[in-house]
Amino acid sequence: MIWQEFIDTDIQQIDISIEISNLKSVFGNQNFNHLPVFSKGNFVGSIQKEDLVDLPAEDILENHRYLLDIFFTETHKTSLDLIHQFVNHQTNLLPILDDQKNYVGAMKLVDALDLFGESPFIANEGEVIILTKAKDKFAFSEVSQLIESQNAKLSGVFVSNLHEDFVEITLKVEHQGLNEILQTFRRYDYEIKSEHPEDLFTEDLKEHADYLNKYLDI
Repeated sequence: MIWQEFIDTDIQQIDISIEISNLKSVFGNQNFNHLPVFSKGNFVGSIQKEDLVDLPAEDILENHRYLLDIFFTETHKTSLDLIHQFVNHQTNLLPILDDQKNYVGAMKLVDALDLFGESPFIANEGEVIILTKAKDKFAFSEVSQLIESQNAKLSGVFVSNLHEDFVEITLKVEHQGLNEILQTFRRYDYEIKSEHPEDLFTEDLKEHADYLNKYLDI
C-alpha cells in the first residue's frame, strides 16, 4: 500500500487574504498545528497555529507573510521522505505537491503513522534487537551474514542512531534460537542495547554479580 493513496484533498485551503480572527476560528475547528496557505490558488506555505496568538484579530494574514513556513513533500517521494518531513517540521499536516510544484492535497500524520505501522518491519512477527558498534568497523553486510549464519532471517533493519563514533541499528529477526544470535554478535564486538529474556549472557552477569556480592559480604 502506497502513501500517495492517502492524500487528503478535502483539507480547507486558506487564502492569504483571510482575517486573523477567521483563521483562528478555522484552527479552532481543526486538530492541525499547521494549515496550507494559498495566494491566487497557488500554495505559498503553511501557517502555524501558535504564531497567531499575538496577532491583531482584525489584521489579515497577508501582512504577516514572514510567518509562513515553506515545507512540503512531492508525490514521487518515498514513505521515509514523508516521515522525515513530518519530524523535521514538527507538523501533523504535510502539504503534498506534484512534480510541477502544484498543490495536490495534504497528508495527515495519523494516516502516515498508520501506514508505517502496517509495514512488514512493524507488522511481521520477529524479535527486535538493538545493536551498537564502532562506526569505522560497522558493515550491514556483516550484520546480515552473522544472522544468516545462525539460520535466522533478517526481516527489517534501520539506523536508529548515528554518532561520529558509533552506529546504532535496530533489527527485526525471525529466529529459532535468539541466545546464539546475541552471543555471535558479541563475539564480533557488537554491544546489545536491547533486553531479552533468552539472553544467557545477562543471566551469567547477574549470577557473577550475586556471587561477588556474597563474597564481599563474608
